[in-house]
Amino acid sequence: MQQSAQFAMPGQLAGANAQDVLFEQAWQDLQLLSADEMAGRSSGSEGSVLAQQYLQQRFADLGLVALTDNYRQPFRYNLGFSQQHGVNLIGLKQGCRYPDIYIVVTAHYDHLKPQGKRIFNGADDNASGVAGMLYLAAMLQSQCPAYSYLFVATDAEEHGLDGAKAFLAQPPVSPAKMLLNINLDMIGRGERNNKLYLLGKRSLPVILQMPRTEKNGVRLVLASDRRPESRGSASVDWSNASDHGVFRRAGIPYLYFGVDLHADYHSPNDDWQRIDAGFFQAALSQIAGTVLWLEQQSPAQLQYPRNSTN
Repeated sequence: MQQSAQFAMPGQLAGANAQDVLFEQAWQDLQLLSADEMAGRSSGSEGSVLAQQYLQQRFADLGLVALTDNYRQPFRYNLGFSQQHGVNLIGLKQGCRYPDIYIVVTAHYDHLKPQGKRIFNGADDNASGVAGMLYLAAMLQSQCPAYSYLFVATDAEEHGLDGAKAFLAQPPVSPAKMLLNINLDMIGRGERNNKLYLLGKRSLPVILQMPRTEKNGVRLVLASDRRPESRGSASVDWSNASDHGVFRRAGIPYLYFGVDLHADYHSPNDDWQRIDAGFFQAALSQIAGTVLWLEQQSPAQLQYPRNSTN
């Protein structure tokens, strides 16, 4: 897809190591997905189609297997009294040691439609998470991972987690073979506390055994499913705050990476220029480290009794 805009890169690739190269691509992915040309990527919009085309090309570049026509999973959902159309994008990275056991990585690519001349680019929400998902796919590209991975860019999350609901309503593999959902939603802005939160310890208690180290000042915090926002005392039910809530209700363990709500949440100011590149890079490193740790664990270590709450 042609892009006319020019984008800023945080560093030069000369002499960069493999992680730096992966980050440069993730930084570009974030900027392109949150460009004005995408107009907020609202479900069903022309900007959404542009985002789909970009992600289809990125999935192909990463060598992900298309389980459907051009990675697409079309679906319908209700919005008020009307029926809308959405499109999930699904790519497979086949594992070698446990090829029939799947880790599902999700990140919603939709955001909000423009209001007059105001564009809601959704750089943190959730171009950052989609770029992170592509980062993980690239990280696993060079060698065969232990588990198989389904990378799912979900649509219509903002309207009610409808893309995740559609994915589990017509899954490409049996949900019984889905070991875990890793959901990335808003991972680009640590603000003052410089924290990246990881939720899901109740659904996957073994995560408490994972070693954690601070990376470039960014702390990975194992948080409660109900925790107060950093900006006040209001408590948010984070277990249902994004697509992982659909997997949780289906009895599938989840790990959710995200940051606190910030002043630019759901505002026209959520632009890529406000993303902290240093925090974003450290967050990607924390997330990648978690995935690499999971890769070393056997299915027996990661399995946990499932209780659907549907």
